[in-house]
Amino acid sequence: MDKSGSSEMVLPPPLEQQVGLKRDAIGLLGVSMQSITHIAPAIAAIFYTQFVVSLTGLAAPLAYIVGVIVTMMLGVTLAQLAKALPSAGGYYTYVSRGIHPRVGFLTSWMYTLYDPTTGGIMAGFFGYTLSQALHQYNGLDLPWLWWVSILVAAPTLAYIQHRGIALSAQFMLITGALEILIVGVLSIWGLVRPGAGGFTFQVFNFSRKTSMEGFALAIVFSVQGLTGWEGAGPLAEETSNPRRNVPRAILTSIAILGGFLVVSYWGQIVGFGANSLKGLTSSSTLPGIALARRFWGPAYLILIFALFNSVMANALACANVGTRMWYRMGRTGSLPRGLGRIHPKYQTPTVAILLQLAISLATGLGIGLWLNPDRSFLFMVGLVLVMACIWIYVSGNVACFMLYWRDRRSEFNVVMHLVFPIITTAALVYALIESFIPFPAFPFNWTPAVDGAWLALGIGILIVMKVRGNEKWLVEAGKALDEAGGDELEPVEAGTGSGLTGE
Repeated sequence: MDKSGSSEMVLPPPLEQQVGLKRDAIGLLGVSMQSITHIAPAIAAIFYTQFVVSLTGLAAPLAYIVGVIVTMMLGVTLAQLAKALPSAGGYYTYVSRGIHPRVGFLTSWMYTLYDPTTGGIMAGFFGYTLSQALHQYNGLDLPWLWWVSILVAAPTLAYIQHRGIALSAQFMLITGALEILIVGVLSIWGLVRPGAGGFTFQVFNFSRKTSMEGFALAIVFSVQGLTGWEGAGPLAEETSNPRRNVPRAILTSIAILGGFLVVSYWGQIVGFGANSLKGLTSSSTLPGIALARRFWGPAYLILIFALFNSVMANALACANVGTRMWYRMGRTGSLPRGLGRIHPKYQTPTVAILLQLAISLATGLGIGLWLNPDRSFLFMVGLVLVMACIWIYVSGNVACFMLYWRDRRSEFNVVMHLVFPIITTAALVYALIESFIPFPAFPFNWTPAVDGAWLALGIGILIVMKVRGNEKWLVEAGKALDEAGGDELEPVEAGTGSGLTGE
């Protein structure tokens, strides 16, 4: 009963009238660290070395340089979309406007196999890696570290997300800087203290590749190793001057991390020994950890600390992307409206954060128990994620071309909006083919079934929504911030070629 004596219940305002995400909460540095930590510098530098070197031998750093160039082309495409359509929806908004809202829904649906599932699995793999190192070098047997890592990391990161994007940005800045510093020092140490074969520039000699097929696949895997540069897009609604800062953050993160990873691979190969590549590829522990142990003795745990920073920062960056995407989908009605609710004080998507926490715990613990944490990492991050990302990136390429060719013809650029999308799409399709030739053994042979079943479920949801007449979201899906970057959403005209009316 209110003060006037009426017993009528006072309802909260409609969702569209409630407070949104906090505007201008972060600037260029904050949104850049979102992309940088989303790539996970230490993990990309340490976890994949053996595989890439096994593919192409001494020329692995050269393959990474080519991979960086391909990734920069992808980044340019996304930067063009982010400049035109700043939105927390990210690819959901871009593809909905550029192609069709239903394709945008399926793109964001496939994204659920990417960012939301990564955090728990990464935390479990870190705990597994730590337990292996402690067992080999310190004689400690702590096999339970993998699931303890998940139970500690997931709630901690959910709390940081809840308290606001500014706190998340500060956390990522500190942890990201530490991991880059530590891995960078290790890489330079390897160049200064080389193994058998001494210091060499032969890593950039194309003729030193093992095979053309291996070199090409290493390029594709390098592109995959840099995945995460797109993480700045969904923070557009919380970033100052998003049309300028988000594209800059995307391209800056690729340039910085690309150079960092080339030097990291170079340092590990030279440090291990350019003439001892067999020892590197057959090392019982990750080559970076083995080098840290050789160079620093018991202080090798400093590198473990860098990996811990990388896992925490990456999991937080991934969660930021997933929750903002769900928030925008909830606001437009393509997912339950509750996901669009915002905490009145911190202006964070609380319901989406709780969903992210549940997914992190469920996937990290569930898949870890099924496959063990090391195999679950390779299964989800290595192959399931690869197939999902190919759908996402190719959809973005097509959306970029269609958006600029159809709706922004005066801004259309043949190189950025046509040539780059064609080249990168070809590279991604090649990655998909090579990932399954020869067809992998269990559990990796399950990845097409997992991705296919998830896509089929998304299509089923679209069918149900259409049958029930839930079509209003089709008009809302492609909305982005207005030209001034203010609170209002850019209107969408019905009947345009974008298909936003569902016709």
